[in-house]
Amino acid sequence: MYYRIAKNFGNYNKKRLILPSINTIMMKIITAILPILAALLLSCTDNDNDGNTFDIQLSGKGCNNLMARLYRETDSGLVIVDSARFEMQKGHLKGRLQHPELMYIYIDNASDYLPVFVENAHIEIEINFARPSRSVVIGTESNKIFTDFLQSYKSYRDKESGNLKMLQNAYSNFDTVMIERLEDERKQIKRESDMLQRQFVQKYIDHPIACYILSASLMYKIPHEQLRQLADSIPPENRDNIYYRRILSHLEDPDYNIPDLSAHPARQEYEKISQQLREPGNTATRIVKAAQLLIGRPYVGGTLDEGDEETVVIDLKRFDCVTYQETCLALALDASSKEPSFENFYRQIENLRYRNGYNTGYCSRLHYSSDWIADNTLRGNVTDITKDLGGVELPNNINFMSTHSRLYKHLQDNAAATDSIRKREEWLNEHHTFYIPKDKIAAVADKIPSGSLIFITTSTPGLDFAHVGIAVKDAKGALKMYHASSTDHKTSISPTPLAQYLSGIKKFTGIAVAVAR
Repeated sequence: MYYRIAKNFGNYNKKRLILPSINTIMMKIITAILPILAALLLSCTDNDNDGNTFDIQLSGKGCNNLMARLYRETDSGLVIVDSARFEMQKGHLKGRLQHPELMYIYIDNASDYLPVFVENAHIEIEINFARPSRSVVIGTESNKIFTDFLQSYKSYRDKESGNLKMLQNAYSNFDTVMIERLEDERKQIKRESDMLQRQFVQKYIDHPIACYILSASLMYKIPHEQLRQLADSIPPENRDNIYYRRILSHLEDPDYNIPDLSAHPARQEYEKISQQLREPGNTATRIVKAAQLLIGRPYVGGTLDEGDEETVVIDLKRFDCVTYQETCLALALDASSKEPSFENFYRQIENLRYRNGYNTGYCSRLHYSSDWIADNTLRGNVTDITKDLGGVELPNNINFMSTHSRLYKHLQDNAAATDSIRKREEWLNEHHTFYIPKDKIAAVADKIPSGSLIFITTSTPGLDFAHVGIAVKDAKGALKMYHASSTDHKTSISPTPLAQYLSGIKKFTGIAVAVAR
């Protein structure tokens, strides 16, 4: 050990002997490259003024020692841009960007965050550290536009939230008069909110903010054709951002993310019903149980057509025959899935109600039952067993909607939509649909399982089916039907076996039968 110490000490002395010469050389090198370094630093300083940088000055009472973090949104999620700790109640965030974009400021322990439209400019923010979303932003004209939009939109969200609370109380108290008034108010709030978004997009179509507003939620509410027109109107220089890419993705693939349903009026009622459907059983037994749980609820026709735009309407308090059947099936499919949820239930409704499973506008809704059966059979949602039960071909001559367009809100003065419906009618008339004549139903009733979907054909000119319901066997094994009855003014069960029930209604000619897969 002593030998190693001595050796190392000797080496150290040798280094000390050559150190002065190394220092001399290093000083000469530094002297030579110093001008180059200075030039590079000057160049970097010039680049900071090339219009690609931004700085955000933060100030706020009570913010001392809190951390502020700035994030930008990317295809892979939020990525931090900068962070700063408040000192003397002031903070400073900065960064670089290639184009104007929306960023988000998070403050330690705050209950929400602040969205800020950032461009190559200086922005001053008076921070509300408890509720950053209520902070005061002083910046460019772009930020003023964005702030105006957020404040206007927030006022509608606040109205919607207040309306929802009152609506829930009204439902709890079975106050039908108040429910009707609040439902009308809710629809009006929604229409005004959607109109606000449209107006901002159309007014600022040449501004980067249009991409953000359009992609945030509006693109899910308008037909693809209109969305494509708006997207094509966005200037090329404003398309290099995540929001424009989302719009294109939505146009190319209708399998979009389900919208925020956290405040949906039907959510609370869904939870009560769904919990009772998650007990052991199959889809058919769950369909029957769902029908039983919804018995006695008011019959209200035309609930899907009340809005100005086509939306995935879900209402668990009132039904017509179609929405009752669809809802029972969707509740059963949801309860039979691995992870039942209101979002999944919403998706099941959309998948059943619209052609190819997606709402792309009024004409994508499966208005005719023969269309509903054909489309859902093709996509594997149901199996049409009518022919196997001895069904015969239904002589289709479907044209009711196109020849009575004045009766349909969304077809009035809309030649393009009417023409689209007419083309679908022509396709259906060439498609083979089967039915069991009503004088043959009693003979096959034993073969129709509980939980089957019943579609009732009609002699009304231009129509294929006029009513739908759900098959159920009573305690004696007789085939009856759960349905939303306009005669009973509520959801109910047929008072007599199905064959007898249909024999008493002249316009009903028979049934088609499908079972859920």
